[in-house]
Amino acid sequence: MRHYETLFIISPEVSEDDIDRLLERYVGILEDRGGFVAKVDKWGRRRLAYEVKKFRKGYYVLFDYGAEPPAVAEMERNFKIDEKVIRYLTVKQDDQFDLEAAQAARQAAEEEAARKAEEEAARKAEAAAAAARESAESAQPAPEAAPAQEAAAESDQAAEQTQAQDQAPAEGQDQADKE
Repeated sequence: MRHYETLFIISPEVSEDDIDRLLERYVGILEDRGGFVAKVDKWGRRRLAYEVKKFRKGYYVLFDYGAEPPAVAEMERNFKIDEKVIRYLTVKQDDQFDLEAAQAARQAAEEEAARKAEEEAARKAEAAAAAARESAESAQPAPEAAPAQEAAAESDQAAEQTQAQDQAPAEGQDQADKE
């Protein structure tokens, strides 16, 4: 079994669900013929260096795998037939593929992905709980809000009294001037 890497570009018009089905199909082609896919690396949508089949962007995917040459030839034959794949390149990395190391690396990557997913779920649950606490606190009037409102009302009354006092002497002076 030889070690290969295949980089291929999928049309940008293909949806995420269709991309996942397409990747499963190509992984299936390799595994049905005795190959082992060590890594499927989705690079995502990127701008192409030049226009390819009237596309300026494409969805890049990298396969790192071990397989026999007929399995690689079958996958490339399917790439040629499939209109969703706009370009591909396969490179032989080595004449020998270390299957045990690849299986261990894939298992470690899967465990790491599961751990990250658990952490993300815990982080989202914590954020949702904090948002719920915050909304519950904002729904109840804060005990400091009532004194603050009373203080604002008192200052408004004081301002009105001061304004009335300022106007009162002026009116008294007008009366004194008239006399």
